This record gives sequence, C-alpha cells and structure tokens, in this order.
Amino acid sequence: MRVDLHIHSNYSDSSRSPEEIASIAKNKNLGLVSICDHGTIDAYNRLLTACEKNNINCVLGIEISGMWGNEDLHMLAYNFDKDNKDMKSLISRDYQNFECDWIIHNMLSDYPQLSLEDYRSFEYPKDKGGWKYIHYAVAKGIVKTYEEGNDTIFSKYSAPNHLSYETTLHDFCSIVKKADGVPVLAHPGYIYERDKDGFINILKELTELGIEGIECYYPSHSVECTDFCVDFCRRNDLRITGGCDCHGDFDKSAGFSVGALDISLEMLDLKGII
Repeated sequence: MRVDLHIHSNYSDSSRSPEEIASIAKNKNLGLVSICDHGTIDAYNRLLTACEKNNINCVLGIEISGMWGNEDLHMLAYNFDKDNKDMKSLISRDYQNFECDWIIHNMLSDYPQLSLEDYRSFEYPKDKGGWKYIHYAVAKGIVKTYEEGNDTIFSKYSAPNHLSYETTLHDFCSIVKKADGVPVLAHPGYIYERDKDGFINILKELTELGIEGIECYYPSHSVECTDFCVDFCRRNDLRITGGCDCHGDFDKSAGFSVGALDISLEMLDLKGII
C-alpha cells in the first residue's frame, strides 16, 4: 500500500479540495492518506466521504505549531479524539489568523493604503484556498499574483517565532496524547542540516518533551537525514511517518505533490495512527 500522510487542502493553504485530493490519490494508487491542514480539521469529513467512494483509507490529521524555546516547530497530530475538550480548545485557538493579522500590521509601514480593519472585513472565495493575507495583498495591488505574494510577503513580514500565545511543544504533545492521538515532529530536515552533530541530542530532547514520532520521509530530506530519523525512531520506539506536504498549485516544487514520494506502508511504523 502506498501512503501520503501530509497533504493540505483548500481549508488552509492549498488549492485542492478534499474531493480533488481523493481523486488524485486514487490515480496515484495511494491506499492511505491524511489531510493535515494548518489549525483546522474542517476538511476531514469531506475527505472521509471522498475516500470511501474511491476505496481509499484516510486518517484524521492536523498541523499545529509547538514552541521549543524560541523556535516554532511544526507538529503533526494523528488519530486523536476530535471531540476531546482540550483538543478542541487547542484547535480553536486561532494562531493562523493572529499571525496573518500580524503580517498585515507589519506591512502597514510600507503600504499605508492597507488597514487591519479593512483586512478583517475582506472577503474572498474560500474554495480558492490559500492564506487570506495574500489574497488581500493581491486585491490591493501589492503583488500581481498569489504566487508572487506567497514567495515574498511571509519572509519579509512574518511574525517573530517566539509569540507568547503559542502552545509549548510539551503542552501540545500532552494535549494530543490525552486525546488518544499521536504527536509527530514534522519535516525536521532543516534542523538536521543546521546542526548535524547535535541532531541526535535534539531528537532526544524532543522525545523527552513528548513527541511520539518523526516525519522521516519528506521531499526535501536528504537520504542521510531520512536514514538517521528512521534509525532513531526504530531505536526509541517512535512512529515513522512520511508525506509530501502538498499545497496544490500554490507550491509546484519537485516532490511536493500528492503521492510524489514512493512511500509504502511497510516503510512506516504507524502504531496508534491506524
């Protein structure tokens, strides 16, 4: 069975609907998928219905940040009780809208024609997917296309990493586990490349803080990084996951499309996830 456990939909920052994702998954001979949108699980019920029609299995997933010191780590949570009170509270904390507001605030000094009040009342077709602040920048003529805004705005105007409203990594993991879910560190390749010598100690520290798995297979991971993560998971009884982090037409980078990586179920350890 081929697997892709990290896909985004138009409920967050992708151009693809859940139905389109299921159709593509079927064409790519995927047998197990997960939509892990940023801060929302609103796509799940539609994905579940679409997958049932296409004879594909799916698992509930989400991507939420957890603070590790002053660093914002992307985390995945799988197969949690979506009706758990604390998990619902975690998801309802509107981190992404807060950060988008902050980006617009930071843009005001360069673009006085913008305003937070105008931005908050701005409407755009939700089925387009993607970030509201980028659609707003296009509508105001700051950038010509969504793709241009996606490439330029966040890197220049994004909020600092150490936002006080963010959940700590330890608290994120604790909430997910109490909701019977599995907290997984997303795409750690950049950490590996930044500190190869210290990477094993970093993974040990993150394990102590509560992670129960690592997204070992990822389009931008080197073979060396992937092998390191897989070996660490096997030695420490952590879950092994993988996905392509597809954002549809908003990111056409090689490998970042549904089913682009040849990940089989046998390569993974999904205990507690499926």
